[in-house]
Amino acid sequence: MKFSNYAVERLGLGLMLCFSLVMAFTTLVRMHDPNGTRLSDALDLPDAIKQLQSELRIAAPIKSVVYSTPAGGSAQATVAKPGPMPVPFSIQTASIVPWLVFTAMAFAFLAALDLIFIRKGVALLSVVGGILAASALIHVQILSSDVQAWTNAMMSISELSSPNDSALGAQVLMANSFLVIPGPGLYMMAICLLLVPLLSITRAIPRLRDVIRSDARIRSSQKIHVRPINSQCPAETCMSLDLSHSGLYLESPSNHYYVGMELYLARNQREGMPANAEEHGYVVRVEKKDKGGCRFAIHVISNEN
Repeated sequence: MKFSNYAVERLGLGLMLCFSLVMAFTTLVRMHDPNGTRLSDALDLPDAIKQLQSELRIAAPIKSVVYSTPAGGSAQATVAKPGPMPVPFSIQTASIVPWLVFTAMAFAFLAALDLIFIRKGVALLSVVGGILAASALIHVQILSSDVQAWTNAMMSISELSSPNDSALGAQVLMANSFLVIPGPGLYMMAICLLLVPLLSITRAIPRLRDVIRSDARIRSSQKIHVRPINSQCPAETCMSLDLSHSGLYLESPSNHYYVGMELYLARNQREGMPANAEEHGYVVRVEKKDKGGCRFAIHVISNEN
């Protein structure tokens, strides 16, 4: 049994949505702390983020000691009042990352259900999920950069502070061991969810299948009666330019055809003769003509059964 292009497209989009959901249970965020490396998936991510924030707060009370020279040019240095290291905003808001991931998963699941039952909002649901996953990815990247800059600042403070302060050295050593980077699962989730609406809107999967078709085409001029399923588009008789077992290439004086339009067609129409059996198909390519009208290719579904 062969699949129509619609079935192939639904299968392809469905597999991508399922793949994006499966990615949630792979490594989304890779963390390294004083206890070692930790790989976090969607289920483990909330606890991992909380642990990261907790451990970074332990290192936060490091006091910064800044030396300055009086304006009078005296060689004697003064020591400014020490203050705590400010925690970057991305670290304070790191708990939003699991929520972004879970919401992206919810939209991916809704898109998969829509693809099976309704087939109207797949692109919209997927693009929202992709934006959420991409937002989580960007937040983790900013978090990674801020943690590295923060720990570098602590190292500088350690160099300016008293070398006899063993507690400060231990805190700086602990802070310098933190590393946060996005995992491959987060990248793939965002890519898959953003790729689904792109493929859905451009109809890239059916077009690719038509490009690699193996059916031989024969140049033939026949009258083909075309009846669009959309009642707002009138039926008409077009002339064929070439034919194959599973497709036709027609020329029409009209411009209402578009990629994805479903229609019925009957071949070899003659005046005064009964209509032939109709075949079900849909438009896979449209080429507008400069002087009006168009040429369009139809893929026949009936011949695939």
